[in-house]
Amino acid sequence: MEEEYEILENTVKDFNTKYVDNNSMKLENDEMGKEFVKMLADQGFLSMTYQPGAGKNTDIKAFSIVLENLAKSAPAISLKTLLTNSFLSIVNEQSILDEVAKGEKSGTVTFSDLLVGKGQNGKLLIENNRVKGEKQFVLGSDSDFIVTTLDTGELVLLRSGFKVGKKHKRLGFRSVGFASIVVDSDDFKVIDKDGTRMLQKLYEDLSVPVAAMSLGMSEGVSQKALDYAKVRTAFGHYLKDFQPLAFELTSQIAEMEILKKYFHDIVSSTVNQKEAMFLKVKALALAKDISKTSLQIHGGYGYLEDFGVEKFYRDSMALSVLFHHEEKDMEKLSGMVFESRAGFV
Repeated sequence: MEEEYEILENTVKDFNTKYVDNNSMKLENDEMGKEFVKMLADQGFLSMTYQPGAGKNTDIKAFSIVLENLAKSAPAISLKTLLTNSFLSIVNEQSILDEVAKGEKSGTVTFSDLLVGKGQNGKLLIENNRVKGEKQFVLGSDSDFIVTTLDTGELVLLRSGFKVGKKHKRLGFRSVGFASIVVDSDDFKVIDKDGTRMLQKLYEDLSVPVAAMSLGMSEGVSQKALDYAKVRTAFGHYLKDFQPLAFELTSQIAEMEILKKYFHDIVSSTVNQKEAMFLKVKALALAKDISKTSLQIHGGYGYLEDFGVEKFYRDSMALSVLFHHEEKDMEKLSGMVFESRAGFV
């Protein structure tokens, strides 16, 4: 890894050690708070896709390194970073860009528009020059600005005139707002007439960052499993000495190391969509598998928040739901593999 990226990785690790590791339970279950968000912004983590005074210029490798290392300690913080950078990459209002990049305000994008069937995500329309209605399943619903799609297809930026409605039950990422929003706003801007197309492009561009988060979660939870298996005994032997347990975890860690090598090869060159989607699909599956194994290794203790294992299991499941539409993703990937439309019957 080049020196500049090693410095960045060490910066994130130092940030985790100082501000995250000893407060991870609170940061995972309660709102992060403006003070903590400001610290993320001061490190530049929230503005990897936009730098005040320098404009928009995404270094996918640097962005992925930040997400991966944040996810090792607190997946919810990594998700907050992902959502904020996604917002900054799609908005073009200078004052809003600067406020969000500095951590003074927050913004999010409603990716759920792509994952929920039409008519199941609420109704949002422009009536008499006002955006009115309700949007369900908004991740980051506690944000100051929201980019979302209307029923008529436009992608709009809501600057104000919305409030949090019904709060939804959250499997994972509990410190990131997840609720409906009720909208009656004349303070909005149409970003693109073909909003679904633009949102889909942004979603596809997140394949590598989402994979980076997944790999970070796999690294974090596998380390907990290794550490516990070395000290916990059963029937007079350490857990690591039992062949089924040791072989399963070793196999998953081997897969993780192979994926990490593939990941670093990809981000060190020009990323193509097929490689990115391969990586995302496999990394998301691994994060679920390895967190489940870690949970089983910890036994009943794995379900206690104090051990910090159950959050990885919950968050890996939630990440897969939020950023992997299995049927659509696999149909698109199958088309790339077969070099023609495939997997649709």
